[in-house]
Amino acid sequence: MTLPAAVPATTSAPRRLFTALMPDAAARAAIALVRQQWGGLPERLKPAPERMHVTLQFFNAVEAAQEAVWLEALAGLRFAPFELQLTRAELWHAPHGTIAVLRAAPSEALTALHAATDEIARVAGLTPEARPFKPHLTALRRAEGVRLARLAAPVRWRVQALELLWSDLAVQPPTYRVLGHFDARL
Repeated sequence: MTLPAAVPATTSAPRRLFTALMPDAAARAAIALVRQQWGGLPERLKPAPERMHVTLQFFNAVEAAQEAVWLEALAGLRFAPFELQLTRAELWHAPHGTIAVLRAAPSEALTALHAATDEIARVAGLTPEARPFKPHLTALRRAEGVRLARLAAPVRWRVQALELLWSDLAVQPPTYRVLGHFDARL
C-alpha cells in the first residue's frame, strides 16, 4: 500500500471517497480516440483523461474513523492482475445530465474484486450500494446530443492496482486525491 505524503489519511470532516481502477496511458489514449469518433461532441471534453476510472464503490460522506479502517482493510486486499475490456458505448441519463459511458465486458476477476472491496467497505462500517454493479467508465459528461459510434475494438488494460480516492470538491477545479494505492498481489 502507498499513502501519499501530501494527503493526510484522515481529517475530521466527512469526505467523498471511492475505490477505482485507473486506466494506463495506452488505454487513456484509446479512450480519447473512441470519443473523437462520436458526433455532436461538446467544445470542452470532460472528464479529462487522467480523471477517467472504473468505480468499484462510492460513498458520499465517509467519517475519519471509517476512512482509517477502510484504508487499513484495503491494505490486506489480495487480487491477481487481470485484463479489463471496455467493449461498448452507452448514453445514460444521470441526475446531472446525460453521460456517455464505456461498459466493461463481463469478467470474473472484476466481479470478484468488486465483491471483495464491498466486503472491505462493510468492515469499515460503510454500506455498499444495493443496486447491481454495472462496471463502466464515464467517458464524457454533458453528452446531450452526442451520437455514439461502435467501438472498432475493445479498449483494454491490465488492472494492476486499485486506488482509494477522495473527490475534493472544495477546490477549483475539483480534484481527485489519492489516499491509498493498492497493488495487485496474491
